[in-house]
Amino acid sequence: MLVAFGLLAASCTGGDGDGSSGGTGSIQELAQGAEQLSLLSVAGQSQREAVQTGKSFLAFDLTSGGGKLLGGGSPQVYLARSRTAKPLGPFPATWSTWKGYDETGDTSPKTVLPGVYWAQIDVPEAGLYAIAAVTQDNGKRAVGEAHAYFKDEVPNAVGSKAISVKTPVATKPTLIKRICTRKPPDPMHYISLDKALANGKPTVVSFATPLLCESQLCGPVVDEQLLVFRAVGKERANFIHVEEFLPGKDLQPPRAEAANQSPGFKAWGLLTEPWVYVIDGKGVIRARFEGPVVAQEIAAALQPLL
Repeated sequence: MLVAFGLLAASCTGGDGDGSSGGTGSIQELAQGAEQLSLLSVAGQSQREAVQTGKSFLAFDLTSGGGKLLGGGSPQVYLARSRTAKPLGPFPATWSTWKGYDETGDTSPKTVLPGVYWAQIDVPEAGLYAIAAVTQDNGKRAVGEAHAYFKDEVPNAVGSKAISVKTPVATKPTLIKRICTRKPPDPMHYISLDKALANGKPTVVSFATPLLCESQLCGPVVDEQLLVFRAVGKERANFIHVEEFLPGKDLQPPRAEAANQSPGFKAWGLLTEPWVYVIDGKGVIRARFEGPVVAQEIAAALQPLL
């Protein structure tokens, strides 16, 4: 299960600037004289967890030097093959708070993160990249740095065929509890994934275990998916939550270990969670999100497919 950890260093708590420094010759130049703050993320930390090249979404959270979680502002994200190379970007990041948790009446474990920053980035070549996020913090330029891996070939890649697998179906609350650890159980179990991939509609599928998620991101992420479900409806798209650990008839999910993962989760070969995929009507993956994702991101990926 997924544990949030540091990736970049950046922050913003005040100021209305865009974070640009006037000199973008390199990340090294961007960092000169800037205040250093911290950012949390869940992607690209190792080659095994590499971000896919091309257009994708990068989500992260920001903290002050004392560890205070921050929000707001518009950090600018830059990526380069080294600190001294000319960077790609800037890619503007948007701050979004978690809305689904409260709006859907979720009582599952909840992340302490108040929301997430997310940016649409475009990385054309594979490799290890230096990353910097630049912003204004109370009138001062703040820059953070880290590295992330990008690969052309990743599991369940954008552009690849989604894995068709039968997943549990239930529509009555008493039966949904047997296949969903969210409290209360969500209604996105009304259709099996294999059926959804064959009915010609786009599909939004999450792989998450709200009750047992170590990062406590699963509940909020499923809630954000649920907000999009409510706005779009099952007549226009399929919405499915694939539970990692099935509670069963006794409503007691098994130990959270790989051997007990549900068949649907295993079929996709996932090593972390939560994951959200947006799939077109022909069964091709068009967007993949690991870790924190908000309704705005899901809707942005789904809208062109409707």
